[in-house]
Amino acid sequence: MCLSTLLCTALHADTIVLKSGKKHIGRVISENSTSYLFEIDVTDSIKDERRIPKDKVKEIIQESIESKDFKLVASLVPTRDLQPATAYPKRIKITKTFIRKFPNSKHNEKVKKILTTLENEHNTIVNGGIKLDGQLISRQDKEANAYDIDARMLLLDIQRHAAARRYHQALRKWEVLQSDYRNSTSFKSAIPIAKRIIYSYQKTLKSLLDTLDERAAERKSAMSSMSANDRERTELALVEQQRRYAAQIGREKAKSRIKWLTVDTYDKASISHNYRQTTSSLKSIASLSRTKQKELKLAGPSYRDAWMALAKGDLKDAELHLKTLQSLRIPKQYLTPLQTKLKENRAAMQIAIKEAKKNAEAEKSRQNKLNKEAADGVGKNKNGQTQEPKP
Repeated sequence: MCLSTLLCTALHADTIVLKSGKKHIGRVISENSTSYLFEIDVTDSIKDERRIPKDKVKEIIQESIESKDFKLVASLVPTRDLQPATAYPKRIKITKTFIRKFPNSKHNEKVKKILTTLENEHNTIVNGGIKLDGQLISRQDKEANAYDIDARMLLLDIQRHAAARRYHQALRKWEVLQSDYRNSTSFKSAIPIAKRIIYSYQKTLKSLLDTLDERAAERKSAMSSMSANDRERTELALVEQQRRYAAQIGREKAKSRIKWLTVDTYDKASISHNYRQTTSSLKSIASLSRTKQKELKLAGPSYRDAWMALAKGDLKDAELHLKTLQSLRIPKQYLTPLQTKLKENRAAMQIAIKEAKKNAEAEKSRQNKLNKEAADGVGKNKNGQTQEPKP
């Protein structure tokens, strides 16, 4: 979606030079017989429209098509973390098109590096890897570090929700991190972040509670000023909305892990519930903040070591690391596959041992037979026929 927006945006930048010597960078939006309407880039994100008389303009330097296209290509990297493989083909096509369109461009060295970056990321992700914290992680490394990587992804989700002020979604992710990934560095890093989120959410909820009666009165007043038909439709829509909301809250309350309910800004019960949660959670956070670094036992290294030991067939070492993971009580979704792999490897080893023992016994029997035949003076000629010993 971001790429589509980017492609639809005019990325060119013209320079308007005034007779006074002052320059403005932006875009000519329109013009009439006496002036230009010019959109000026105040900052990267702030624009300002100005009407500039033509008699004050010395010249307008228009950006070349090549320069415009290069700006588009340069904007394709760096890509965001956790992009799906489908996010890359269009970017790669744009980059290749630039090289084909401008084979002698001074920008081609940079464009080729961008293309290499995009292709490397795409290949990694297509093959089961991911990009996280700006780094590519192969499928194998992702599997070997699944516990830590999933914790890091949760932390990223928390930060993204918090940045968008989706506080209750961020806190739901925090609850999962706190419950399932207490033995990760991401959990420790998330403690001060969660504290800030809870404080911000508490202020929001307090404001909703303080203004609830006033807002409800305003809504009632607005509805009373509607026509009868409009008021009836609005009332029916509100009843249906409340019905769906009640059903959603019912489902959320049935799930024991959901502490943070979805809030309806006109529903005092849900606002009050989450406000109480912020109070109790801040007390819990205060306790977590006092946790010493040495008290944090990391599960990630043991998980990786167990995975590597199983990959190498070192079952004794794998078993030791699995016992450590069991003591840390990591979720079954991580422990069970390793235990299953250990069980499968043991079974395969037993089969291999039995097969080797069977082959050894067969070889021993064959040697005994050959020894017996030699002792009895019976042998085989070169054609494999039995011959009597010479007198």
